[in-house]
Amino acid sequence: MIKKVLIILSLFLFAGHLLFTVLYLTPFNPVKAKYSFAINGYMEPVFSQNWRLFAPNPASTNNKFLVRAELADGEKTDWLDLTTFMIEKNQDNRFTPYNRLVRIQRGAFTSLYQTDEVTLKISQTIEEKNLDREDYEHMLENERTKKQDEYALEALNRYAQSYVRSVYPNKDIEKTQIIMQETKAKPFSEKDNEDYEREVNLHEFEWVDYVAVSPVFD
Repeated sequence: MIKKVLIILSLFLFAGHLLFTVLYLTPFNPVKAKYSFAINGYMEPVFSQNWRLFAPNPASTNNKFLVRAELADGEKTDWLDLTTFMIEKNQDNRFTPYNRLVRIQRGAFTSLYQTDEVTLKISQTIEEKNLDREDYEHMLENERTKKQDEYALEALNRYAQSYVRSVYPNKDIEKTQIIMQETKAKPFSEKDNEDYEREVNLHEFEWVDYVAVSPVFD
């Protein structure tokens, strides 16, 4: 009896996950627009998919997150790279939890820095019809997008704090801070220029109080 219940529950969960995934990946449509908050809330950041490697809008920057901590005695640690080692771990073995953990950063970046389809469609309509943008500001900057940003930043901070605790298991951590390092891609016209220096921009987040979290990294 228990076995049958587990099988039915597993099928139900699989069907639900498949439905959300299909809706998430389909082109913009009324159903996706109406339930976008629920769909994105489920898919991001763990199950998010990113196809920006391909045309028409391929990625033009390399982005990575770094974190540092402030200890109880006021000392600040060095910056720790949150991104590179996770990518290397995932590439070493894709059948581990690292395959999902690495998506937390990507999902957070998508939520914080990339416009969702609903907002993008509204913005495009405003430009095409030459409408007054201020009249639609409440739609472009609404509670739904704010909640998505808050959720993404909270997940990113928890993720970062777990890593900090893994690196400094015996330190008394008070606060943590994250920055995103954005490195512009090398232009094709400069492909043979070995002295070309790519533009690097830093996006700094505010310090947040440390919340006790289990270290999940080794």
